[in-house]
Amino acid sequence: MSYRVQFTVSDEEKEQLREKAEKQGFPNIAEYCKFCALGKNNTAELYKLLVSRIEKLPAGQKFFLRDIIPNPPILLGRWLFENITNGSIANVKHLGKKGADAEQYQKI
Repeated sequence: MSYRVQFTVSDEEKEQLREKAEKQGFPNIAEYCKFCALGKNNTAELYKLLVSRIEKLPAGQKFFLRDIIPNPPILLGRWLFENITNGSIANVKHLGKKGADAEQYQKI
C-alpha cells in the first residue's frame, strides 16, 4: 500500500524549497521533501547519478536513458524528459523517438 502526504506552503516557502531542491540536484520539490522527511530517496539518488553522467558526455553524443542507467525505473524517464524540456538539465536536446523505441536525446 502507498500513502500520499500533503502539506501547504506559502509562495515564498515554495520558492525556498525549489531553490534547495535545484541546488542539491533533485528533480523536483516533492522528491526533495521526501528525502528531507525520510533521509533517503533511491530514485532521486539515481536521478542525480543520471544527470552527472549526462554532464560528462561529449557534445554531439546521442543517447537513450538506458544507455546511461541500465534498467531505469519509468519515473526516471519522466523526470529526464521534463527537466530537459523545462531547461533544468542544460545542453541536452530531445530528439524524440522512432517508432516504438525509447526517447532519444543529444548532448549539445
